[in-house]
Amino acid sequence: MFDGTRVLRIILTICFLVVFLSPGYSYSKAQQNIFDVYILGLKLGRLNYAVELKDNLYSAAGNLRSTGIFSVVSKYKFEASSQGKVENGLFKPKYYSEKSDTGRRKEEKTLLYSRSSIELKTKKIPKPYWQDPNEQLDTLDPMSAIIFILKDQKRANICAQDFAMFDGIRRVKIKFTHGEETSDGQLNCHGIYTRMGGYSAKELKDGRNFPFNVKYEYQNEFYKVISFQIETNRGRAKFVRR
Repeated sequence: MFDGTRVLRIILTICFLVVFLSPGYSYSKAQQNIFDVYILGLKLGRLNYAVELKDNLYSAAGNLRSTGIFSVVSKYKFEASSQGKVENGLFKPKYYSEKSDTGRRKEEKTLLYSRSSIELKTKKIPKPYWQDPNEQLDTLDPMSAIIFILKDQKRANICAQDFAMFDGIRRVKIKFTHGEETSDGQLNCHGIYTRMGGYSAKELKDGRNFPFNVKYEYQNEFYKVISFQIETNRGRAKFVRR
């Protein structure tokens, strides 16, 4: 039987597509972005997010929730927020939080950053395979990773992202490997999402490396993301900009 909630949750975790809702954050402060989410060819969700960059500081907010047929059988909602600063073009997170509600289980998690440590706040009981937060200072939180990947790009920087992400428990590597132009003038960037640590043996049996691609369209001297998708052994997830 197709377990929509489980597949959606697994794919969203794999996709590093956590999304964002910050206390007091207003979408009017920044441009809102909306993507329809397709899993196994069915439109099952919607991603909304907005990013504000000002005076070398950034903040982001948004949400991902089930829609259509999937929302009838299972109410799924994922919310998160991130704040930090920009140094020499690199994101330095200061705060990250996420909330999820699958209809059967609710979870919350917060990361607080300092120069020498990352403090994880969660009600979950730590597992032996979890990654030590204080050894993850070279990583981006999931929200900052989203900004880094989905922001408009200059030609010189496109298809070149290579970084690690940490969600408080798991470490992954996200690397763009190559790109090619399409016949209609768009640009496809390909990459690999690799699970590095913090996963159970059962989770690792589901796979370690997952290919993805991001499609850009040239608009007003920048390349803008119009879609992205990732392949998993649970199926394909595709996000298409409205």
